[in-house]
Amino acid sequence: MIRHTKSTEVPSSLGRGGQANEGNCTAYDAAAADYRSGARSFDIRKGIYGTDVVKRQLKADQHDKCAFCEAIFDANVAGDVEHYRPKGAVDTDAGRIYPGYYWLGYTWENLCYACPDCNSYRKRNWFPLEDEANRARDHHADLTLEQPLLLDAYGPRDPREHITFRGEAATGLTTAGEATIDILALGRTALARDRLQHLRRLTLVHESVSVFGDDPRPEAIAYLERARAELAAAILPGAKYSAATADHLAALDAGQNFLPASAS
Repeated sequence: MIRHTKSTEVPSSLGRGGQANEGNCTAYDAAAADYRSGARSFDIRKGIYGTDVVKRQLKADQHDKCAFCEAIFDANVAGDVEHYRPKGAVDTDAGRIYPGYYWLGYTWENLCYACPDCNSYRKRNWFPLEDEANRARDHHADLTLEQPLLLDAYGPRDPREHITFRGEAATGLTTAGEATIDILALGRTALARDRLQHLRRLTLVHESVSVFGDDPRPEAIAYLERARAELAAAILPGAKYSAATADHLAALDAGQNFLPASAS
């Protein structure tokens, strides 16, 4: 997981979202008890927050990667526009809280692009805080008092300071890092296997540079230049699994390889 920079230009379809957010706030004030009990719920319309124009901009801001796992997955399955703070309800270890962050349902800053596995199967409505007493329960509350345990790819905290990788395995450096790994299952089997295959391929490239880096033959020099360029590109924000790759290549440079041995 890495930190992304969100475009300052709000997608056009969200222009209708400001009025819709205001309408939801008015509705809440008129029947707060019903919304808190779950008897009433808000209709946060995907036709406003999940339009193609919103999705395209988020994909561009995230280099076509999932905000959470850094996979590039669109060739196989469509992604989702995800709300960082849940829009409908909030799940906690103590139970479900109603309503969700309805006043952020159409807010650009609360949206990201995520793969279905991270979004629909893992994150869902989970949004734990360091102190539940500071949770903003409605639009009158102060969001700045919250200390989310789930990291935000667009947030003020750099995920790289909270999550590191030892080979293909994600490791939390902080409570927030550990919670994010747990909520999103960043060590799930299929994801870890794909990271492992990716890192093993780059390990071969790294080894070729290390072993043949001084080869004076012109054809070797040309190949090694391409190999070094590939390694440099693999840690750029637009590369899949760039965080895991950066940590793995740094370990290789230090003479360490944390990848499990290949099956014989």
